[in-house]
Amino acid sequence: MIKTRRDKDAITKKQALLIILGIVLGVLMGALDNLIVSTALPDIVLNFNQPSVIPFLIDAYVTSSAVGMVIFGKLSDHYDRKLMLLITLVIFIVGSVLAGMSNSLSELIIFRIIQGLGSGGFLPVGLAVIALTLPPKTRANITGAVTSFIGIAIVAGPALGAFIVDSVGWRWIFYVNIPLGIASLLIIGTTLEPLRPGRVRKFDVLGTVLLVAWVSLLLFPLVEVSNGGWSLGQPLPDGLILASLLITALFVLVEYRVVKEPIVPFRMFRHQSVVSSSAISFFRGGVIFTLSTFISIFVTEVLAGSSNILRDVLYGFVLPMVAGSIIGGVLLQRLSYRNICVLGTVLMTIGFIPLLNISPSTTPWSFIWMVPVGGLVFGLIPIGFGVGMTMAATTLSAQYSVEPQDIGASSSIVQFMGYIGGGIILSIVTVLVNTSYKSHIALGNSPAMSMSFSISSSFIVLFIMSLTAVISSVFMTGKLPISLEK
Repeated sequence: MIKTRRDKDAITKKQALLIILGIVLGVLMGALDNLIVSTALPDIVLNFNQPSVIPFLIDAYVTSSAVGMVIFGKLSDHYDRKLMLLITLVIFIVGSVLAGMSNSLSELIIFRIIQGLGSGGFLPVGLAVIALTLPPKTRANITGAVTSFIGIAIVAGPALGAFIVDSVGWRWIFYVNIPLGIASLLIIGTTLEPLRPGRVRKFDVLGTVLLVAWVSLLLFPLVEVSNGGWSLGQPLPDGLILASLLITALFVLVEYRVVKEPIVPFRMFRHQSVVSSSAISFFRGGVIFTLSTFISIFVTEVLAGSSNILRDVLYGFVLPMVAGSIIGGVLLQRLSYRNICVLGTVLMTIGFIPLLNISPSTTPWSFIWMVPVGGLVFGLIPIGFGVGMTMAATTLSAQYSVEPQDIGASSSIVQFMGYIGGGIILSIVTVLVNTSYKSHIALGNSPAMSMSFSISSSFIVLFIMSLTAVISSVFMTGKLPISLEK
């Protein structure tokens, strides 16, 4: 029998495995969705003939996912977590059905917002359910594996999306979610027992409105900059970002001073591990999103590599990340959160060193007796492994630092910071790469050489971000309380 940490009831190993399977299916579905859809954008544009609206389609999902993380993470602290998990699944399934039936891009944007709320809300609530259902040892192993599915989606999503579009059409990229969602719904609905809080508290409506406002105003221009539609320094994106910062300041004031039960409980940040975990997640998100973006550009535009070569190069990042997440979970049973995160972020930082000197002559990989000795993969392997090692530690340290009534909020804030970090750092690096590329072209360098110089310079930024994550890791405290299982 497996006993929960805060509940004297017990579940069987079979029930535990089914709960894990249900959560894994839901997380994988949400992680794959956005990357599958990105592959189908040309066909969607062709169908509706409204290319100018496409950025709103991307931003709608990104923004609603980020907001959904915080809202449902907090709702799960107020109401039955099983119910919240099922609601997020239903929202995502309904959004998928409606998106596939869309007759206009306006409809599709609205339905993608619905999908994003469900997808974003599922992950933190699922992690909170794992926290309250499984014992520490099992939780450490599973948490890292579950969060690593984001990395798997980076590789599998575009390929799967292309296959679906070529085989049955773009509408099926939404319909394919339905069987996975229903399977997750049935497994969780029939296996998981209700996980109700001690008391029902008033939900923070004002804080939610302000959160939606500042996240939307921040992420929309950042997505536009990342996609090349806008540039920082223009009045519109700068004005939106400034408005976002002003509303953020108001949000902090309201949450800290006015609301009794804020959607983001600032009392969590009295715990050093919550602050450190959030910081690591911010920089880790930036590394994951930015590295995967510019490695893809480097392979396809500088090395003129095929989609198969790009896939294999990204495997050099994703497979070590999955392995690192599993090994990190196992090591948590012996080592402190600090030691795990320092080790992971140091590996991440070391991995960027060989990427700082990439050029058009760089090979995708170089092996001697199956041991990497050069090429892009030589740097990607330690980066992926280091990223994976930190995933379980950051989530669990935050969960164990806070009171039981804040466990959902702590799970959501760590994931939310990764999302925000990915958007901000990717946008900043995109601006730097574009500026550098234009200057090298003006000097008479070839497009391939100019892009190579620009991307290698961008990795200096990610190297610095990784060093900052190392510093954040030093301030982690605590260790997985294995003694609670006895």
